[in-house]
Amino acid sequence: MESIWFKPEFSNEIIQNPDILDQTQNVITDIISGRIEITTLVENMAGVLTSKEVDNREKGMRFFTKILMELPQDYLSDIQIKFISKFYVDRLKDNHKIIPTVLEGYLAVIDMKNYNMQNCGEFFTTLFREVPCQSQVRQDRYHIYLTVQKLLERDVNYIKTLGPDFVYGVISSIEGERDPRNLLFLFNFIPIFLKHVPLGHLTEEMFDVISCYYPIDFHPSPNDPAAVTRQDLASALIPCLCAVPEFAEHCLVLLVEKLDSSLRVAKIDSLKLLAESCKTFTTESYKPFLKTLWSSIHREITHKTDNELKMAAHEALSALVSKLATTVNTDQEFENFVKGIIISIQTALAGSTTASQFSQSSKILLTTANASKESCYLVVKCMVPAISAYYEFKTSSKLQIASIEFLGDLYDLAKHWNVLQDLNENIDVIVQLCLLAVSQTTSNYQIAGFRTIIKMADVIKSNLILPFVEVLTYNVQHSQDSELLKISVEAIHAIATYNPEMIMNLVVKGKCDLNNLTEDKINLQKRLNLLSNLASIDDFTKLIIEEMLKIITENEESAPKVIEALNEAISDTTLYTEEKITEIESDHGLIDSVINWLLREIKLGTCEESYNHGFTLIANTISSLPSDKQHQILLKYTNELIDLCKTNDLNFLVIESLYLSIHENLYDLVIKDIMTLSLRLSLNSDNDTVRLKACVLVAHFLNKVEHGQKFDFLYELLKDYLSSCRRDDLSLCPRLIQLYAWITKALVMRSSGQFLFWLEKILVSITNEDYAKEGAEAIRLIVTDFQEYLSRRQHCRITPFYKQRMFQSFSNLTGKLDLLNSEVKEYYLLSWAYILEKTPKSVLNNHPNRILVSITNEDYAKEGAEAIRLIVTDFQEYLSRRQHCRITPFYKQRMFQSFSNLTGKLDLLNSEVKEYYLLSWAYILEKTPKSVLNNHPNRVSCLVIDGLEYDNKELLQVMLDVLCHYVQAKHVTVADSLQTILPRLIKLSTYVKSMMYVSSFENERRALAKLRVGSEPFGGDV
Repeated sequence: MESIWFKPEFSNEIIQNPDILDQTQNVITDIISGRIEITTLVENMAGVLTSKEVDNREKGMRFFTKILMELPQDYLSDIQIKFISKFYVDRLKDNHKIIPTVLEGYLAVIDMKNYNMQNCGEFFTTLFREVPCQSQVRQDRYHIYLTVQKLLERDVNYIKTLGPDFVYGVISSIEGERDPRNLLFLFNFIPIFLKHVPLGHLTEEMFDVISCYYPIDFHPSPNDPAAVTRQDLASALIPCLCAVPEFAEHCLVLLVEKLDSSLRVAKIDSLKLLAESCKTFTTESYKPFLKTLWSSIHREITHKTDNELKMAAHEALSALVSKLATTVNTDQEFENFVKGIIISIQTALAGSTTASQFSQSSKILLTTANASKESCYLVVKCMVPAISAYYEFKTSSKLQIASIEFLGDLYDLAKHWNVLQDLNENIDVIVQLCLLAVSQTTSNYQIAGFRTIIKMADVIKSNLILPFVEVLTYNVQHSQDSELLKISVEAIHAIATYNPEMIMNLVVKGKCDLNNLTEDKINLQKRLNLLSNLASIDDFTKLIIEEMLKIITENEESAPKVIEALNEAISDTTLYTEEKITEIESDHGLIDSVINWLLREIKLGTCEESYNHGFTLIANTISSLPSDKQHQILLKYTNELIDLCKTNDLNFLVIESLYLSIHENLYDLVIKDIMTLSLRLSLNSDNDTVRLKACVLVAHFLNKVEHGQKFDFLYELLKDYLSSCRRDDLSLCPRLIQLYAWITKALVMRSSGQFLFWLEKILVSITNEDYAKEGAEAIRLIVTDFQEYLSRRQHCRITPFYKQRMFQSFSNLTGKLDLLNSEVKEYYLLSWAYILEKTPKSVLNNHPNRILVSITNEDYAKEGAEAIRLIVTDFQEYLSRRQHCRITPFYKQRMFQSFSNLTGKLDLLNSEVKEYYLLSWAYILEKTPKSVLNNHPNRVSCLVIDGLEYDNKELLQVMLDVLCHYVQAKHVTVADSLQTILPRLIKLSTYVKSMMYVSSFENERRALAKLRVGSEPFGGDV
């Protein structure tokens, strides 16, 4: 039986059948199989497509549009597409209810492979004439913009031929758009459109339409889970305003005006716009504005507190100087501009009374010099003599030291831009000034001078090397200042790199007297540190290393100091590359000498602490060797060391240092013996260090062994050994917990699911009051990073998100725990503290309810509040962008919202718990942007009022700050609560402990009093 769409009655079926859209795939099957032509289908749909009822026509268009969207894009011919395109163009003149489906359908048409661009001319003409874009709903407006984008991408040359009428239509469609998602789409599309489509006489109109959004003033809805942010829009708008050179005059007038605005975001956006515009506008465009631009940049770049504003000003200045430098050979504008900056900053430097003022001004000159080769030459040429005179004129030690450091930075830039050869006289001035600085007796001067000399080591003239070396070697022999000693060694190393023969004679064979090194017992360690540093330079390696190894072999008293010096130097990867260490081992047998010394010392029973540098030296040396050399060394020593362990456990420490850093591919049969030995000593050795190192080696084996048969073999060996241990020996429990911790750490770091088995064992110990402390320590060990164990230098496997996985697993496992007694719960919470400390804040934001439990417990409310403080506090040294961490822009807002939702369900709290509950809120409120607080005045003001009841310094500081903000923002909620707020402020101002807040309270009382006497709370719309 023939389907209904083969018949003219199909129109009635579409009108009457509410499920007709489910039949589109069947229709498409018949079209593709050739049973029905698409033109025949349209004829059979004529009744519904031309119906007098708008709703019926809309149904027909929706059905046909769905057919087009689901048809293969290469099926229709160009003739068929032309017919359909003409049909859809006619439909643009239909009722407004039809338009959404028409726009959606035409998007499907232009995606067809055989679509002819000549069809779009009529479409755009009709679209811009018949469909007022801004009268459509958001999605339909988006479809219009998307159609323009797709056709531009399909054939930009044809789009250009559509002329000014098309451009005007696009401008009219865009004008008045308010939806943030559509705007974000437009701001990303407009620069592409402008670069390809000439605007002609419509340039100003286009710029006016775009610039009306500048600067962006937008606050996303707090309930939008994927909201477009103000920053998203601002960043996308900036390239639109400077997309083509024709916008230059309009854009620069606008940004100069906004730079003078009192609105902070307007200033920042304008500075970013200036920097971006330099990529597009011609140099000539900036000339009328240069004086005004420098004045505005200078004002913002010297802002005292706003670092973001200052950084934007530095970036704008750099871009502008770099742009102007392109005309250095054609006019004087660039040179005049840079010299104007230099004169302004010279005045500021001369008036500097503090090092911070000097630093702020000097950074402007460094930014200018860093912008281009030409600006660098001008700044260095002018400023080196000026700073030299400044050094002599200023008597402040901090300013003189700052000037030396500034000269070092200028030298770096001159070297970067390759202009040193044109500034020889200036370079000599810097070296002479450094010599003057290092001749001072004060260490701060010397450190500053040597830091600069380290940068300039390749240009120091030979007649000046001796005076520097005299001071440096004196420091090495006599100074007690660790920082000065370190910088002196680095300076000698830098000079030796370019003048090896001179340093060899003056230092190695001269002042340090390598041949009689051990005679000076007092300064031996300092001299050894210097020599081990110099040994990294090829010209010094053989002589120094041979002498040091000779001392290790022959001089029992001095050997430990040599080992220490070599270990400290070789641990520094900036000094010793893997290739250099491999060369030393191959040529001089470093490991042989150290192992023989260690075995001798262990046999003599000397102090264990003296061994540590030797073990680390072996491990670091092994880690730098290729697999074949590692293998040779292991074969040479393993069997001998295993035998020695039978009589003295301490010999295992040598094994551990040899095997700790081996490559993943060196796991052969001998590993079975080492693994078994490590397991035995991890539980049975009486020496704490041996037990720890044995656990570590087990962890390294499990972490690095190849997945598959080799891993399974070691894992079964581990389980078999542990199952054979005596279960009634309670003294083994703490040792087992330590071993479990290292096993868990090794497995979770390599992303092995077996870690859960061992983590559960640790959790059992945490719930046992006899071993809860050891269990908590095991958790701390798992989430702590160790430089010397399970690190990349030892070729270990480290998955990026193992701490997040640890958090999630621990959370899941502890969620099943029953009630704990007080002592056990302390260590349980301590375990959680260790995990929370190491878990990324972005993960903690997703699980605030776990932390909330502790806040509502009076025994741990204080710790819970501290946990909240930790989550919302930014740490420069942890979880920062400098450490390449993932930081979502609005995690604090999300934390606020989540904490608010969770705490809204809490029951009544006692007084002590409530104080810490409010303190937790204070930590969150303090870090939450005020724009977010503005959206929740009722919720927050209740917390603020409750917080005024407690004489808690941290709590009051935050709550008063929030209260001041609400007063200044004129929130009605505050006015409605005056009868509660004022008595509490008055009461607090009488507390002796709180007298430091009296002034703040008085200001608030006066502001609140003014609100109370008004006829309306705030007079006007909020």
